[in-house]
Amino acid sequence: MGIMRVGIITIGNELLSGFTLDRNAAWIGQQLLSSGIKVNVHHTIPDDFGVIYDTLEYQLKEWECDHIIVTGGLGPTVDDITVSAFLEYFDDSHEFDKEYWEILCERFKKLNFKMPNLNKNQAYKSKKGSMIPNLVGTARGLHYTAKHDSILRDVKGLITGDKNKVNFYALPGVPKEMKSMFTNYVLPEIEKTNKKKVVCKSIRTTGVPESILQEKITDIIESNKDDCDIAFLPHRMLGVDIRLTSSDSELVDRLILLIVSRIEKYVYGYDNDKLEQVIANLFLKNNLTISTAESCTSGLLAARLTDVPGSSKYFKGGSVCYSNELKINDVGVDKDLIERYGAVSEEVVESLAKNIAEKNNSDIGIGITGIAGPDGGTEKKPVGLVFVGIFYKNNLYIKKYNLTPDRTTNRELTVILCLNEVRKILINS
Repeated sequence: MGIMRVGIITIGNELLSGFTLDRNAAWIGQQLLSSGIKVNVHHTIPDDFGVIYDTLEYQLKEWECDHIIVTGGLGPTVDDITVSAFLEYFDDSHEFDKEYWEILCERFKKLNFKMPNLNKNQAYKSKKGSMIPNLVGTARGLHYTAKHDSILRDVKGLITGDKNKVNFYALPGVPKEMKSMFTNYVLPEIEKTNKKKVVCKSIRTTGVPESILQEKITDIIESNKDDCDIAFLPHRMLGVDIRLTSSDSELVDRLILLIVSRIEKYVYGYDNDKLEQVIANLFLKNNLTISTAESCTSGLLAARLTDVPGSSKYFKGGSVCYSNELKINDVGVDKDLIERYGAVSEEVVESLAKNIAEKNNSDIGIGITGIAGPDGGTEKKPVGLVFVGIFYKNNLYIKKYNLTPDRTTNRELTVILCLNEVRKILINS
């Protein structure tokens, strides 16, 4: 038997217009992958009866999916037409569920609301399909299980081998309700039929472009493309994940070792590791403390360091010394140093890093100064010029970056670059 095939259909005009981000499909995909199941196809479509019908047909015929998960269009309003499309697709009809209607009325009564007649749409049940309970809302989901040769269109023979049925699930688009139904009903149903799980692992890198990573492992990708899918997933600012997916877990482990041997200096973790957590573990392992003096990043580094629970064990504190006055009075930078070299300079960032460590009696001191933009740059010191200073074991490590014209990008990227430098220093010291 081959690997199970899964399709997702997300429905909503608001998704296509961009007013609402399609987080449902991403969440479902992540949950499935955690269970060793890969999503093969995903469509986002409008609230249109014909399009819903055709997309169900397309994922069945063209993609030969074993499970098709649909979210959206199950509410009481006029644009919620998923149920109608499902009933037509399966040549089904629904009937009023008096028992469920009474349950809904009682729920509203407890909230001191009168049940709107519009909600009667949600009290109908399918005659041929099963109703998926909604533990956190009113609209129930739909589940149809049909043999491939029994669906009323000409699909007989399209799916061969020992595949013999396909499951269709219709879930609400409201994330809380969708997640409840998926976790409690849909995922267990899918796991019952999953005979061959896939393994998915990620190598997390930072400080290197995707193109360079790919160049270093092109031969590995090519020689294993039939047995292992190797993908590059860039994350805004942070770096690039290399994701390996295969039904052969031993192959995945071997390839990870091989890939890391070539790009080890860029690797900060695996799977769900976070850069700040990796650095926190290094602080705790080496019993180190840290303080920060930030100018252009305005406390973003301190915030990132303290995102980790238990950060009080290593983070002493920080100064947002945006003005020259605070650089002088709060951190102790010599006034003459600023006048001679400018606030954005190697000399000032050295002083920031060393002084904040000494002031707070911490093992590591970090100083950051730069021109974030969009204004303030000169020919000699353009927008995007940033200096990062790291004081550790009486040594000063200085990094100079020429970044972008964009203010937000410069501030966020500086923090990532700084964290990675700290990681490299601690690993190599």
